[in-house]
Formats: sequence, C-alpha cells, structure tokens
Amino acid sequence: MKNQINITEKSYITALKNDDVAAFDKLFSDYGKRLYHFAFGYLKSKEDAEGVVQEVFLKIWRNRKQLNPDLSFKAYLFKIAYHQILELFDQLYRRNEYQHQLIEESIGFNDETNERLNYQILLEKVESLIQKLPSRQKEILLKRKKEGIPVKEIARQLDISPKTVENHLTEALKNIKKGLGEEELSSMLFFLLFVKD
Repeated sequence: MKNQINITEKSYITALKNDDVAAFDKLFSDYGKRLYHFAFGYLKSKEDAEGVVQEVFLKIWRNRKQLNPDLSFKAYLFKIAYHQILELFDQLYRRNEYQHQLIEESIGFNDETNERLNYQILLEKVESLIQKLPSRQKEILLKRKKEGIPVKEIARQLDISPKTVENHLTEALKNIKKGLGEEELSSMLFFLLFVKD
C-alpha cells in the first residue's frame, strides 16, 4: 500500500514537472492542510500560516521543472515551509535571530519531521543551553551569532587566535546539539506524525 502511494505521488510530481495543473491541485489537496497546521503550530496566526502555505506552493510551481520524483516530496515541502517560517520569525524577532540559526544548525529535516513541534519550547531550550555553556564558549558564541562579529574581530578583541575562536564555536555548537539530544528533543522533532493510510 505504501509503495503504491509513493508510485502514485511520483506520477503526480512527474506530471507537475510537465506543467499539469491538475497534478499541482492534487498535491496541494494532499499536503495543504498538513502544511497549514505545521505553520500554525509555529506562528499561532491563521493569516501567517495561510501565507506560508501559499508561498510554499508558489515556490513549488515556480520550481516545478527542478523537482525530482525520486526524492521525498513531503520532506522538501516542509523544509521550504520551515525556512519560510524562519523568515517570518526573523522579521518579528530580530534580536533572537542567532537562536533561530542555532536551531537550524542543530536540526535536520527528513520524511518523519514532527509537524507539531512547539518552536517556542525550542527557543527557550536553546537559550537555557547557551546559559550553561562554559563562559568563554558562551561569550564567543554570543559575539558571533547574536552580535554578528566576524571571527577575526572576536580574536582581536579577546587577544586569541582565530583558530581558537573557531574551536570554541565548534565546541559550543556540539554542546547545544548534545543538550538537545539529552532532553530527547530529537525524538520529539522526528516523531512520526504522518501515518500512511
């Protein structure tokens, strides 16, 4: 049954690549509502969530010639949606941009991404993990990610080598990823919500 669904979806994507509007409508019908709930879970705004869905499918239509029927269409859709949501968050919360970047660097997207993820919980968790970092790691991470200071300038300010700055950044990111894993957030992120009929 699952293979049949995959084969059918591949045929829709192939048709879409050939400008088939009916195939586009079918894919929108299959994924539009899921995508809306995914976006609404982050944004808590009906209008913003609807805007994300429209933008995602607009990008799908514009880039239809580049679609690969052999790759997961669902994972591709939700990755586009996630980046669209990040753009909205960046507009609303410029001060927290570095947190979004850290989350994006710490999370992968695949076919089993949890659509019900509470983004605010992630923001709070990342902030908590940053506060627990060793003082030098925390200082360098905030200078680089929050203030946007280049590595060489951080090195000059702290009178250390650029390589040392990069090492501290690498270790800080490792600690954040490890912290997310220890709290079993990875299980929450990749929990299989989509149950194939």
